[in-house]
Amino acid sequence: MVVKKMIISVLFLAFVSAVAGAAITFFNDMTAPTIAINAEREEQATLRKMFPDGEFAEIGGYTECEEVLAVYEVKGQGYIVKGTAVGYNSSTPIIVLVGFDQNGVTTGMLPLQQQETSGYGSRCFETDFSVPAYTGKSSAEEVDMLSGATRTSDALRRIMEASFRVMEEVK
Repeated sequence: MVVKKMIISVLFLAFVSAVAGAAITFFNDMTAPTIAINAEREEQATLRKMFPDGEFAEIGGYTECEEVLAVYEVKGQGYIVKGTAVGYNSSTPIIVLVGFDQNGVTTGMLPLQQQETSGYGSRCFETDFSVPAYTGKSSAEEVDMLSGATRTSDALRRIMEASFRVMEEVK
């Protein structure tokens, strides 16, 4: 009798799991296009922060490296490199956009994700440091690093070096 109840319970749980799995799959398939459209809109809005009236197209044709997540051409204006590296906070990588004009000179840097130490590494992303440090540079050697934020600065230097390498290939 106990074995029979156990078999019935197992069969019931298997049936409920199958129905739940089918429902999740159905709703995922129904919402996937909307999620993709919203993600594309959000990405375009983020890119517009660097080039407000730009037309963006993700491009390839460059040597892939771990620091470069994507490269976008901004029609008639320049390029944007989406870069990543691990700084002081090893659990949350730094993700930034680096803008370039058509000549390969930086137009700025926009942080998308960073959890660096407040008052130290996080200062690398404050406007009074980041605007002069990441604007108007034509090579990674020209980019200023912040004293006291060595790991964050090293991560940003790796992103900038990879960004300049990619720019040499795509422009």
